Amino acid sequence: MKFFKLLINKQFIVCLSFLLIMFSSCELEEDVYSIYTPDNFYANDAQVLSSLSGAYRNFAGIPTFGAPYRVLECCTDQVVVHGKIQGWWANSSFEQLAEHQWDADHGYLWSMWNTLFLTVGQANALIASLDAAGLDNVAGAKAELRALRAYAYFYLMDLFGSVPIFTEPKVDPNNLPDQNSRQQVFDFVISELGEAVVELPSQNDVGSEYYGRLTKEAVYSLLAMVYLNAEVYTGTAQWDKVITNADLVINSGAFRLLDDYFDNFVYNNEENEEMIWAGVYTPDITGGIGHPIVQKVLPGIGGGLFGLPYTPQNGFGTRPSVAALYEEQDDRKGLFLMPGELKDPRNGETVMVEEIVPDGNSFLYEEGVSTKGPVPYVIIEATGIRNQPMNAGIKWIKWGLDPNTNGGNAGNDIAWFRLADIILMKAEALARQNKFGEALPLVNQVRERSHASKLTSVTLNDIFEERGRELAFEMKRRNDLIRFGKFNDAWEFKAAASDDHWNLFPIPKRAIDANNKLQQNPGY
Repeated sequence: MKFFKLLINKQFIVCLSFLLIMFSSCELEEDVYSIYTPDNFYANDAQVLSSLSGAYRNFAGIPTFGAPYRVLECCTDQVVVHGKIQGWWANSSFEQLAEHQWDADHGYLWSMWNTLFLTVGQANALIASLDAAGLDNVAGAKAELRALRAYAYFYLMDLFGSVPIFTEPKVDPNNLPDQNSRQQVFDFVISELGEAVVELPSQNDVGSEYYGRLTKEAVYSLLAMVYLNAEVYTGTAQWDKVITNADLVINSGAFRLLDDYFDNFVYNNEENEEMIWAGVYTPDITGGIGHPIVQKVLPGIGGGLFGLPYTPQNGFGTRPSVAALYEEQDDRKGLFLMPGELKDPRNGETVMVEEIVPDGNSFLYEEGVSTKGPVPYVIIEATGIRNQPMNAGIKWIKWGLDPNTNGGNAGNDIAWFRLADIILMKAEALARQNKFGEALPLVNQVRERSHASKLTSVTLNDIFEERGRELAFEMKRRNDLIRFGKFNDAWEFKAAASDDHWNLFPIPKRAIDANNKLQQNPGY
């Protein structure tokens, strides 16, 4: 077991006393989370390393299908939750995201705000404690924390716009932080990443023990993404800087496109050569965390569907327009469970049930045990996001089945960045500069891996659609839609918006109530 991965999974949060403060809470009293201080804890490299795991682990919670993932994906044209007849998955939180009708009281937005500022608070406290320790071996650890904090601020800037920049280890309740402009947050993120990357190792210079931690190439990837959206955040495009940072990743030689697209998402996908930086999940280890992605997307059939030791929850699906983006021969189309008879992905056989129950779970047919059936389980098209039969709506399995799943929690690591994303970022930046001839082979490189047809020319919309195909459900769609001016368009189950204030989420009301220096975003 790799040391850092083990630390993350056992969550050795043994850092200096720090506050889960920030303005995301009305409680500003100091809470002590550890007896350790710089004087009695940081005695060696292992102890420095263990202090980072809590910040990494907190951030790794974003893709695990809880509120933060829902904020990033359920407001887009890809992920959709179909509320069921009997009430399962039917609530206003999902409906407001799907229909772009959220407000400042939305609970998922509050959860996302807290998650991000918790990462900021952890990083601030740990940086301060490392500074106070007076050790000679902490430059790399501080750089990791600064880069991770910058990543949290990237999301805060992307989702909420103008937010307070705070780098102190604790908040003075009598002098709460001021709100910074989106431009200032952008400048802060760029500056922090630029300084942090100097102290970080290249992927070429580390071994397995470093897996899960930020490298130079991970930071270059984040810089490319920040610059890709620079025009949205600041009004000024910076396409050359996208290309510069993308090239630092591509030309490093540390990564390659895997031969099989789906190998990026199998349960034992750690350290694959396409993965630049990923969240680490090992629920089979005591204290480890996992994610219930497969559990929450599969049809609700009891009795061990696909050999899984749980009943799937039938929550997250997608729209017909998403599946329609793919050519028939495109391998990536295989991630969808389309309307029609449900096939077992292990053997291609039709899944047989006792009966189809529109308002509840169907149960697998068992020869010699079942008194009803067998009948094929049939997926039907959804007609909306409310009052849908249990078997309605297109499902998808992108992250593969994990035979070691623990109570529904799987161990597939989830990429924050992989090489295909960076290649498409560079292609887009070239196309934005009318260099379509240079962009074309990059797009084809990604397409041909999945046996999609080779394009003879490329447009910006082609690149937008290719990002939608390649990166479906990987937390990139929202800012792609905004950058291409499509976030307020109509799509299935959502009307077109009359203005673009939805491009920013409101600052949660509870945060404003806790800090009267925060001003709400326009339109809310």
